[in-house]
Amino acid sequence: MSIRTIWAIHFTTLIALIIWSATDPAFETMVQMHSLADATSHVGLVRIAGFLFVVLLAVGSLIVLFMRLLGLAHSTAKHRSVRQLVAITTVIALWFSLAIHHDSISWQGKRVRFASRIDVLESIASPLRANWPERDGELSAIGPFMAYPFGNPTTLVLLQAPRITSQSVYVSAIERCPCGAIKLQLTGTDGGDWAEWHPPQSHPSSFVGGLSDPHELRASAPIGGGWYLVRYQAS
Repeated sequence: MSIRTIWAIHFTTLIALIIWSATDPAFETMVQMHSLADATSHVGLVRIAGFLFVVLLAVGSLIVLFMRLLGLAHSTAKHRSVRQLVAITTVIALWFSLAIHHDSISWQGKRVRFASRIDVLESIASPLRANWPERDGELSAIGPFMAYPFGNPTTLVLLQAPRITSQSVYVSAIERCPCGAIKLQLTGTDGGDWAEWHPPQSHPSSFVGGLSDPHELRASAPIGGGWYLVRYQAS
């Protein structure tokens, strides 16, 4: 096999993992699992097998490249060995960068996905901006809900979480802030974060929900139309 073919295989694995991390909602969950059994139960055996195949192919091709480099180092083609060494060093740096920043790549991919879902988010938030419920009830956009705290509710716990997309993304609860912001808590395959609409001069920040549950801001990204994709860490 020629050296160019080996390089092509190796770069293909690198690019494949970058694209995978940006487009697959389950990628971040998969790489954060502490055991193979946990990962398999959460994301499925097929996804794990595919990930292991790509990683083994990347490692195997890198080992072959190192062996070719050692062969060049003991030959008369010293200039070629230097170029190969620089190339391999660069590739290793790229792999380390992917390992460190894969969560950022996944986050930006999720941001792009939710930017295309603003119309659906608006269909849920718009009626609530105009008329926030004062008690338990039911609305066509969100179905039945319970309102907390009693008397002056700021949180709606949805009893039949409406689906945002065909990728099984649901809204499980809705928060309303004093500034008028509407915060949708997301669950499901591409969930785990919040989609928030904020009026002008308002931005995502840490808050305590209507159920006295604190949320510490970790990251936020605008997705258009006053909407943000927001990640919190429970305090």
